[in-house]
Amino acid sequence: MTENKYPTEEFAKYMSAINTHDFSQITKLLHEKAVFCYSGQMKTDLEQVKVFHENFWNTVNESKWWATNVEIIHNDDKCQVYTYQYNYSGYMEGNFVEGNGRSTDVFVKNDQTGQWELLHEHSSSAILNHDD
Repeated sequence: MTENKYPTEEFAKYMSAINTHDFSQITKLLHEKAVFCYSGQMKTDLEQVKVFHENFWNTVNESKWWATNVEIIHNDDKCQVYTYQYNYSGYMEGNFVEGNGRSTDVFVKNDQTGQWELLHEHSSSAILNHDD
């Protein structure tokens, strides 16, 4: 196991980069053609992804992100696919908030550098069941 008890170093680096609140740290881990889907909104431009993260960091102050129930559903020498529950906590307008949802991440190995890069992330908010 790696730091933070994540299953791989690559996944731990990504979680750590999110918590820096510095998008340039995330960018270092991204594939040049990275695609993100957040709650049904597709983002293929890194500037859009940067704005999404920075808006969240500015809205939920002192936010911390972590993953639970991480499963590797595919792992070979060129591709790793993870599913997990993402969790966050922080302060919004001075009040403590927390939330979670589901994500699937696909990392591919860059043949030239040997570095694992995030190619795709699909995240959605948790769905609450209500008894009506």
